[in-house]
Amino acid sequence: MFLEKYVNSTYYNIILNNYNSEYLNSLDEDNFIKIYNLFKKYKFYFIDDIVLKYLEIFDMDDDDVEEKINFLHEKLGDRYIYIIGNDLRYLDEILDYDE
Repeated sequence: MFLEKYVNSTYYNIILNNYNSEYLNSLDEDNFIKIYNLFKKYKFYFIDDIVLKYLEIFDMDDDDVEEKINFLHEKLGDRYIYIIGNDLRYLDEILDYDE
């Protein structure tokens, strides 16, 4: 499982316990990397936490995720990363966002 390369061993074990192995095996590493790098581009400092709690985001289209990050920036203001970092529930809007 490629996720082991991107999160620490503790998080990796939690992911293995929280997600069905069939789902984990269905994840596309190339797409995961695109989304991972997108979060890095926007300087999200808590990417491991996003992987742990919102793995489904990494299964989305990267253009959609970028659009939704920009939506959160507009909604929350320039401190949006800090705000999201203190309340990851804002990431639900990435999963639920409709244009």
